[in-house]
Amino acid sequence: MKTNPRINKPAKLVLKRRYRILVVDDDLDTRELVAAALIETGYAAEVAQDGFDAVAKLQALTPDLVLTDLMMPGMHGVDLAQWIRTYKPGLPVIVITGRETFGLRTDAEAYGALACLVKPVNLEELLWTIDRALVQSGIDRPALPPS
Repeated sequence: MKTNPRINKPAKLVLKRRYRILVVDDDLDTRELVAAALIETGYAAEVAQDGFDAVAKLQALTPDLVLTDLMMPGMHGVDLAQWIRTYKPGLPVIVITGRETFGLRTDAEAYGALACLVKPVNLEELLWTIDRALVQSGIDRPALPPS
């Protein structure tokens, strides 16, 4: 069977470099949905079910940004932001909250969160905020490990 030389196989998109984001949320659906959306747009995503799980993952890997829920059982998002500011200085943190509470948002930003978004988060706004946070932090795109 002959093949038409003008019809090529579609080129596989290969991202040579991309950012890794740690998504922290106690709600499984939210956590997985956000991670899937980030992966779909070209980011690498890791997930953690709460602040304590996030701390354990942050000791084992180095993401380029942490996206965390504010209200979580155990370790609150503000506590996680404070831990990151102390032990991982320079790591950008974006907080997402289901409650529009000015005091909590102010606390989160005081402890190092670059932004605080209110759920439900618009995907375009989230992606814009992530891009802005990565640029502000001056993080270069890391190389992906060879496949």
